[in-house]
Amino acid sequence: MTPYELAQVAVKALDARRAKEIRMLKTTDVTTLADYFVICSGTSNTQIKALTESVEEAMKNAGEMPDHIEDRKSTRLNSSHT
Repeated sequence: MTPYELAQVAVKALDARRAKEIRMLKTTDVTTLADYFVICSGTSNTQIKALTESVEEAMKNAGEMPDHIEDRKSTRLNSSHT
């Protein structure tokens, strides 16, 4: 699979779990770290954990494992208040 196709696997898994604000950012012109970043938000800690697990499972089924999932250990909901 191409990097684009792998990013699409993650996007579809997130969409299936009703993630909010899903964004797939092409980063090939900005960094060598990754070709794409997939970013989303959730409405609760429980949903964020389900989103993470859904992407992991979808990537595994596609024959790949993600290199990094931000904040995987705590799966906490980050919010800012003004």
